[in-house]
Amino acid sequence: MADSENHKFKLETVDHIGIHVRDCEKVIETWGRMFGIGPWAIREMSGTTPEGKTVTTKLTFAYTDNGVELELIQPAEGYTKFIDTHGEGLHHWGFFVDDVDGEAARLVEKGATIVQQRPGQWIYLDCGGPGGVIFELMQRRGRITDS
Repeated sequence: MADSENHKFKLETVDHIGIHVRDCEKVIETWGRMFGIGPWAIREMSGTTPEGKTVTTKLTFAYTDNGVELELIQPAEGYTKFIDTHGEGLHHWGFFVDDVDGEAARLVEKGATIVQQRPGQWIYLDCGGPGGVIFELMQRRGRITDS
């Protein structure tokens, strides 16, 4: 317990920014034209909620010149609660850490709640910020654990 109380989470860099949008293609075209952002990798993610509901989301990824990964999240079937509640905009900030599960456990002890996770790889945490913004902790590349 004392270790958790004295441990300070270090926000050294923002490594990833997730943005909820209603139309990925429109944002890709606009940001490509205005800022030269691209190329974009596009994929769909499907899964189920703890209640068994199907979740499908269109995800697009690109990097800025300084290495920050941008993720556009276009909700589709079964995953519209966040965008319906908060609208388009910032969904999450992502940070690479050496120990996803350990950092997450310390933040949960301090009041964060787990939204979604893949143990040893990444976790979404609600830390009580404005607009429902979530913090994503991602295992530093090259150190993903078996899960």
